[in-house]
Amino acid sequence: MPSFFILILVLLRAFVVKDEHRPSVTYSAFDVNELPLVLSNESKWKMAFAPNTSDVRQIMNMVAKQLSLVKVTGFRNEDEMVRVLVNEEQHRNKPSNDALFLGGIAFNKKSDDIVYKIRLGSKSKKYIREKKMEFGVYPSISWNTQFTFPVFQNPEPRKSNSTYGGPPFYFEDGFLSIQHAVDFAIIKFKGNMSDVDTIVSVKRFPYPDCIDDPLIMAIQTILPLLLMLSLIFNALNIVRDIVYEKEKRLKVRKF
Repeated sequence: MPSFFILILVLLRAFVVKDEHRPSVTYSAFDVNELPLVLSNESKWKMAFAPNTSDVRQIMNMVAKQLSLVKVTGFRNEDEMVRVLVNEEQHRNKPSNDALFLGGIAFNKKSDDIVYKIRLGSKSKKYIREKKMEFGVYPSISWNTQFTFPVFQNPEPRKSNSTYGGPPFYFEDGFLSIQHAVDFAIIKFKGNMSDVDTIVSVKRFPYPDCIDDPLIMAIQTILPLLLMLSLIFNALNIVRDIVYEKEKRLKVRKF
């Protein structure tokens, strides 16, 4: 059985699955000074923040001006802000003419440093907009920040045709624009630079030429199954022999 399954893999390599050389890939740059066009045209947005202090509100007003937000709403602490955001996300399917929360910013000032967290929805807005697409197109509909790399890594760039990097949608869902707007607002707040303006562009890392080999992905997924199938015949024979010995009492000692 092991030899049989190994022969199948050899035949697949020889006659069916061929590797292919892929040239290097470079990507064009894109601006993050404003929200993505598809996101800004979709709805009117507002932003939550905590805590609701004068310094933080001054920073968030600059963020709202740069991102063209309808307004910013302050909360006493992060827990209260998260409860409101979660409640709105759960009822987002209900029709409403009010502006929706794009997310929330939780600030924590430590001495002279300003530390903040960006709290967005658990599900990607891009996936929600395109939920009628074929199942499996976007396997990562949440942020999955617990992973540094994909579970199964391919020897090629992820979403090679995407300028923005594919899921999770850091640009399409507004994360990069929010991060840049908050950073720039903090710089202007701490440096008293109200009239400073700049344009920031980012782009994906280029990827070198590589060998695209689908057989590698096939082996990663089906090799454990092949090993189990190749050894199942031996396991069945062993169980049958043991049961036969017990029934016939072939190895029972008499004293």
